[in-house]
Amino acid sequence: MKKRLAVLLLALVLLCGCVQRPVRQVVPDMPSAGDPAPTPSPTPQPSPVPQDVQRYGSVRLPGDPTVLVSVYLNDAATGSIWTKEARAQSQQSVAMAVDWLTRQAAGYGVDARIYYDDGTDTSPLCYTYSLKSRLRGGVDSEESNDFLDEMDALCATLDTAELEAKYGTTRVGFLLFLPVSGTSFTMAHYAEDGASFPYEYCCLYRYDAYSDRTEPESPATYAHEILHLFGAPDLYEGSSDPYVDGDLTAYVAQTYPDEIMYSTYADDGSNLYTSIDKVISPLTAYCIGLTDTCPELAQFPQLDQVEPGVFHYGDSGPQDLWPDSGMVTV
Repeated sequence: MKKRLAVLLLALVLLCGCVQRPVRQVVPDMPSAGDPAPTPSPTPQPSPVPQDVQRYGSVRLPGDPTVLVSVYLNDAATGSIWTKEARAQSQQSVAMAVDWLTRQAAGYGVDARIYYDDGTDTSPLCYTYSLKSRLRGGVDSEESNDFLDEMDALCATLDTAELEAKYGTTRVGFLLFLPVSGTSFTMAHYAEDGASFPYEYCCLYRYDAYSDRTEPESPATYAHEILHLFGAPDLYEGSSDPYVDGDLTAYVAQTYPDEIMYSTYADDGSNLYTSIDKVISPLTAYCIGLTDTCPELAQFPQLDQVEPGVFHYGDSGPQDLWPDSGMVTV
């Protein structure tokens, strides 16, 4: 079985105190999108993988210009599809997430240039795709190997050379929108993968599986998953990142309770849709290259393992988490 490490968002409802919050964001005035062009059927397109991509994957650091391609997945077999209205709502959330991330990066003196689907009818960064594999969703989001293989092949069909010519960057990440309820996750490249699995993508579910009501995933969840593309680790208990242990997560809970890689929920456990009341702490900033140091380096020696923007499996290597999900943990 193909072994990969999924960087999962475990939806923790944390009642935390407050630290310094970012400027509150309002929903941008986004136009509704028309029907985007469908993508071609995924077929493998093998080509040499550059050395830097073998280390970082298709996305590097926030300081590098980055393109985010949105692909809306439709599951015709079950009737789960993205309507025009649902797409417009997700486009607003992406806009909020990128705007928030850009502002946070600017606070560390970094100009994060992130290109994304702006919701216009002619956007070159929006596609639809009809799935062949079946979606599972749910709180565990145990998507099958067939699904992950199909998504790897799908990403390989999109013309990144054309995007490079238009946007002047080779750094491309994919936002794959699943029209069911689930717990969003990101498939990140690991340095040990080498030339395998170079394309990095976020799987963003339509609805939050942990919500008591039928609610969309929040803009904070989108931002959390996009940050994984840049190398941000999960900072909650149960994180799969080898240098994130119980002492570090307890420290984060105490010191940075509004850290977005710790929780995406508001203090009362609810989802917010008009703002992202979270921060990128100095610890996450260090992990994604927004700063070259952080206060935690002396207290947590294992942070010496951090290579900004790069994921590693750790000494134990990848191990199976679910029998046929294609996701692994360490």
